[in-house]
Amino acid sequence: MKKQKLPRLMKIVNMGNNSRSNPCLLRVIAAPEFTRIDFGYAAPDIYIKGGWIDIWPETYLSTNTSANRIPLKKVQNVPLSPEKLNFESKQDWCCYSLFFEPIPIQNCKLNIIESEDPSPTNFNFYDIELEVGEEVE
Repeated sequence: MKKQKLPRLMKIVNMGNNSRSNPCLLRVIAAPEFTRIDFGYAAPDIYIKGGWIDIWPETYLSTNTSANRIPLKKVQNVPLSPEKLNFESKQDWCCYSLFFEPIPIQNCKLNIIESEDPSPTNFNFYDIELEVGEEVE
């Protein structure tokens, strides 16, 4: 019987050059079919009703092991721009997932790029050190 390849939870060793706490990177799952990145986002208190959230459709990943851009394939619980998820209060929060083409299941540094010339409402994460972790079902 052939052993099935299970997704791997990639252990985040170092957050790299990232001072952002919102959105918060929760985990990275690498599978032969996809790479999934989970985030948590808390509505900021600078807006009367908590503001909004979306993700740019051209968001991509890059790693230090390849020159290729790894495109976004689908999203879960967050709309693609120009659509927005509008919060109703400053206490609202959202957990969401971004799905990309698969990355090699190996130790690497990962970049998450929403915009190459980001505005204050975009987010980019650079040099996230990942190690291969345990299999997940």
